[in-house]
Amino acid sequence: MRTFTTILTLAILVAVIGTASAQTNNAENFVIARVGLRNGMTYSLIEGFQQRGKAIYPDCGAITFNQPGLYREVFCGAGAMLLNSKHLTVIEEGYIDQATGPQSGGATYFQPWTFVGYRLTKKVGGETVYFPYIPLNKAARIQHVLERATMEYDLGKHFKAGGGYGAYKFGDGGWDNKPFLTTTVKAGKLGNFEFWLQRVPGNHAMAQIRYAKSWK
Repeated sequence: MRTFTTILTLAILVAVIGTASAQTNNAENFVIARVGLRNGMTYSLIEGFQQRGKAIYPDCGAITFNQPGLYREVFCGAGAMLLNSKHLTVIEEGYIDQATGPQSGGATYFQPWTFVGYRLTKKVGGETVYFPYIPLNKAARIQHVLERATMEYDLGKHFKAGGGYGAYKFGDGGWDNKPFLTTTVKAGKLGNFEFWLQRVPGNHAMAQIRYAKSWK
């Protein structure tokens, strides 16, 4: 609960700063916050970015695994919307990602980030997000993250439901498969709250709460 409260507090701070900036440059602001729980282990993320037309910048955030003081990644980057049609949206960004904490080794990465969203009908759609960790120093190791590949059905004004697949690969190891079920609560001006129940390696389950909000 303390972790989620901290994330929401940071999200509100980013929202206030972003609103002031948007008033001067006509940008659209986005805030993303996430928290995941699995067998006493935690995962949390906070990210804020702005979109000006097709350009996306700045885009910065932090992600923490397990105990916050042991391993954290701080990232910042920019990108653009390459395509936005009736049925397909493609976004490409690039980040510099710096790992910190005693378990990080000071690893530095470049992350090309790809988003593909699709809309099959007015009710059925989904999205796929993939990014690799490309090492920029000796402490870093190549990694691949299929963060999500989803299909959802719009249940009306306030809900969406569906399922998806995630996967992770470290170095030369095999892929860890992470299928999940998802439900989204559309809360209007308050933003969207997404709830995941995901299977992770070792036949464990991870519960995630994902929050997203945008405004001009």
